[in-house]
Amino acid sequence: MTFKFIHCSDLHIDSPFKGFSSVEHPLAEILRKSTYQAFQNIVEFALKEEVEAVLIAGDIYDGSDKSLEAQLKFRRGLQKLSDAGIYTFIVHGNHDPLDSWSASLEWPERVHVFSGDRVECLPIENNGIIKAYIHGISYPKREVRENLAQKFSRSKEDGFAVGLLHSNVGNQSGHDNYAPCSIDDLIAGGMDYWALGHIHRFQVLRESSPAIVYSGNTQARHMREAGEKGCCLVTLNESAAPLIQFIPTDKIRYVHGVVDLSGTVSLEEVIHAVRSKCEYFAGQVKQKDMFLNLLLEGRTHVHPELQRGDVIKELQGEIRTYFQGITPSIWVNIKLNTAGIYNIETLREGKDFISDLIVLFENMEKEEESFIDLKQALKPVFESWQGKKYLNDLSDQEIKDILSQAKSLCLDKLLK
Repeated sequence: MTFKFIHCSDLHIDSPFKGFSSVEHPLAEILRKSTYQAFQNIVEFALKEEVEAVLIAGDIYDGSDKSLEAQLKFRRGLQKLSDAGIYTFIVHGNHDPLDSWSASLEWPERVHVFSGDRVECLPIENNGIIKAYIHGISYPKREVRENLAQKFSRSKEDGFAVGLLHSNVGNQSGHDNYAPCSIDDLIAGGMDYWALGHIHRFQVLRESSPAIVYSGNTQARHMREAGEKGCCLVTLNESAAPLIQFIPTDKIRYVHGVVDLSGTVSLEEVIHAVRSKCEYFAGQVKQKDMFLNLLLEGRTHVHPELQRGDVIKELQGEIRTYFQGITPSIWVNIKLNTAGIYNIETLREGKDFISDLIVLFENMEKEEESFIDLKQALKPVFESWQGKKYLNDLSDQEIKDILSQAKSLCLDKLLK
């Protein structure tokens, strides 16, 4: 016996997409609709694959003040699934807990929203045969610090057991520690598959017995969520490990890229290199609208020009104009991290401050003991800054990168 379903989470329909006020109107409209378009893509894929169920592991909406428009759009998608005989199982998470406002709407026939007071267990039948039991619990309120995983327990022997939960497994950084639990807690529940939500990237924490999976969010909403976003097509099989396939559903792709300007001698070459890199990434994302962050790097004769006034801002405007009106859309942001071209050997042999500075940096880069002092100097960034939850401790390689960038910056300032 097999059981085929879609596992998705963190739709964040109606997301406000803050920080994109400078984006031109046509792309801004695509951006506004992208989270719902990703859900539509899931619905169409579910119909195509003829799955038996769609499981949504929390955060359907972006906030507790979800609009009526968002709720109606979501219901239309569920109606399509129900009309095709596909069940939908939903738990609510910290962004859309049960105590937030919801319109007085009736959900389609084959839709079940789990309550927040206990773990419910619902069967899925096909031709009189129970294929699976779906276990789930919603957040009754936003702040859920209780270990909800410990409430799950397999109660039926026939059919597959699937757990649906919005949770932070293992206290992963970058996400609030809601409904915290461990992998051992999930194993103890006796499920065959855990359909998890809350973490915004696809992760298979355990492949089988049980499979423990984060599908990630279905549409990225900012540059910290670069890369493919989507859902999981899952097939459970009595005689084999679960088949878990990641399926991209995003309408807009966020991409980070680097342009190496080493050896360039003119702004004309820079413009050509940036255009080429944009075209390369446009080919990589395969007909999706794209937000692209490009970092200009390398030692180049053009470095002094790039540092002048509004040159980078104007270069960015030129690239945006070049790609304006094309379909799919490309929106480019450019940051500068180039360096000038210097004869380090000659500068090191000098008997002056610059020579001493170069030797100091090189000694620090070689002696790992000096990393301790540097980490201590940077400690306030990781302990008191409000964005500290998005940062991990610096690795030795990252310390070396910081030293290298600092050396280039000092030389740029001293030798210009």
